[in-house]
Amino acid sequence: MSVIMVTYDLHKPGDKGYDALYDYLRTYECRHPVESVWFLDTLKPTETIIDDMMKILPYPSHDRLIVIRQKKKGWTAYRAPKLSAWFSDPKRTWDL
Repeated sequence: MSVIMVTYDLHKPGDKGYDALYDYLRTYECRHPVESVWFLDTLKPTETIIDDMMKILPYPSHDRLIVIRQKKKGWTAYRAPKLSAWFSDPKRTWDL
């Protein structure tokens, strides 16, 4: 597994059409610390995740997605104790 960061800029935030996107992201072992950022723990490559998300987006020609594989030594969090605990959990499998 790896920790993947997903962030987005949605064309119509709050639109019910995005519910399927949020449901998809929740299928992973995940954390959602701020509005447009999710961290997923998964075996899937970033390309597969973004391809899956593109199929779900209601406005794919207007929405923006960024999917990044995180490194174990490349994170820090401020005022996000639950996220820090999740990152520090020995179950996380990081790319080194």
